[in-house]
Amino acid sequence: MSAQQPLDHDKLLAEIDEEVKRRRQSGDIPADLERELDLVFARFAPVDALEADFEQVLTRAEQATFIDVLAPVESSRPVVPYFKKIVRKVVGWYLRYVAQQTTSFAHAVTRAVRLLGERVDALEEASPLAASKEASADPAVLAPWTGFVVERLRGTTGRVLHGESGNGHLVDALVKAGVDAYGVDPSTRDEVAVHLRALPEGSLGALVLSGCVDYLPLGAQLHLADLAGAKLAPGGVVIVVSQDPRAWERAEPNRMADLAPGRPLRSETWRHLLTERGLEGVDVVEGERPTGLQAVPKAHKAMAENIERLNDMLFGPSSYAVVGIRPA
Repeated sequence: MSAQQPLDHDKLLAEIDEEVKRRRQSGDIPADLERELDLVFARFAPVDALEADFEQVLTRAEQATFIDVLAPVESSRPVVPYFKKIVRKVVGWYLRYVAQQTTSFAHAVTRAVRLLGERVDALEEASPLAASKEASADPAVLAPWTGFVVERLRGTTGRVLHGESGNGHLVDALVKAGVDAYGVDPSTRDEVAVHLRALPEGSLGALVLSGCVDYLPLGAQLHLADLAGAKLAPGGVVIVVSQDPRAWERAEPNRMADLAPGRPLRSETWRHLLTERGLEGVDVVEGERPTGLQAVPKAHKAMAENIERLNDMLFGPSSYAVVGIRPA
């Protein structure tokens, strides 16, 4: 492999699996060796090494609920083991009493957590969240708003966060305009909110939200509105760039639209949410509208009004931007 060629981790893991299968079939690896390695790892590996496997972490917690009061008495010194046996026998009755209560409490807590985990699994199975992993920011929606956002945030003091940043085009444009901007491009649906929660209160000079506001569930969208009001410094600006729900339904594949956990909100809804959270001067700027129904020459006034009404209902703006300012 050359120094310029990137390492293909998936291919490497596949080659390792094939080698293990080959050596297992040839008898080089004993049948019970992998099981023994799993048991050793489960016993000595720290909980952090289990990553995000809820079942393994909970199993480790259940194993730790039992407290062994028979402390080891081995020692390299000849007299110490006898002394340890005497101490263990003297305090053993008390330790056993405390251990029984502690073990009972720990078992009840881990059992409650397992029941809670089963309920969460049931909720996840009943929701389309798992099927929405293909959702991501659409650069085509944000591209027409790059100039607007740059001009609106030019001269902003303080850091400017863009979530989701996608290909980073907007962040690059803001940096070239002299704005201290950076972006968050999440690998999970809620990473923008996770990053915002980690920031100190009033630490952002401006916040641009796009992409995530188009597909997050309603609760997550409301949470983003809460965080936007809390993390902005006095005088800070929040800009929400979103697709119009009608344009989203037209552009999104039927499969994605049906399985999406959330849908874009209307511009009036974002204006209400930001105003409700104390932001001032909340304004809506509409994007370009697609070509709708053509006017009928010499049509009756009622027909012309109906065609105009249909255009408003069916062919709204492809996207919009909502701008709000935190009061100084």
